[in-house]
Amino acid sequence: MKKRRKSIVMDSIQMRRTVMRIAHEIVERNKNIGEIILVGIRNRGVPLAERIADALEKFEGVRVPVGALDITLYRDDIQMISPNPVVGKTEINADVHDRIVVLVDDVLFTGRTVRAALDELVDFGRPKAIQLAVLIDRGHREYPIRADFVGKNVPTAGRETIEVLLAETDGEELVVLCDVVEDDEAPAPPPCRPGEAAGPAEAPGTAAGKTRAKKAVAKKTRAARAGVKQPRRAAKTTAKKAKPRSRKR
Repeated sequence: MKKRRKSIVMDSIQMRRTVMRIAHEIVERNKNIGEIILVGIRNRGVPLAERIADALEKFEGVRVPVGALDITLYRDDIQMISPNPVVGKTEINADVHDRIVVLVDDVLFTGRTVRAALDELVDFGRPKAIQLAVLIDRGHREYPIRADFVGKNVPTAGRETIEVLLAETDGEELVVLCDVVEDDEAPAPPPCRPGEAAGPAEAPGTAAGKTRAKKAVAKKTRAARAGVKQPRRAAKTTAKKAKPRSRKR
């Protein structure tokens, strides 16, 4: 499948402001910043977690620990994605027991990724609470999961997707709404007029199409000529009728 960019949801300035707002909301909800651990879901959740940690340090003067979580082995579709899935590295150096863990991801969609992250996270200990922060919530949930901190809600259709591009992973800063296009998908043919049969043989540019076009032009020409001659004949007939008859004496 291919992605065709449709519209820009966020630019670099909007993304920076959104990250700062999420950091403010985390501070407002959690009074003790020292209890917080930020854990980003690979791939793009990790640099987002780092940015939130930078913002929290700027506001509160405290550096919050940041971890990385790879959920590949905890996915419920691992057998379908690949016989040999590529497993990333999970790095959580701080103890999560009795701490507030804030999971960070770029896009919240069905909720299956977050469900896998929760399963993996509890293997590291028993957190005091787990909160979820996402840059974009695009809806279409399949699991009963709700984000605590949302950068922006973007309703999407079934054949649309959200692409988050970060400087750390993609070399540019952008959030884009895209259309999902199949690799072999072709543009739909133009609708036919009533009485015409749809088919490639009658398409413009083919031999049959050119023949039909010539016939249509000839028909219009004959109709135009007939329309010009008809009024003249009518005028002559009228003139003959109007001419008085001469009587012989």
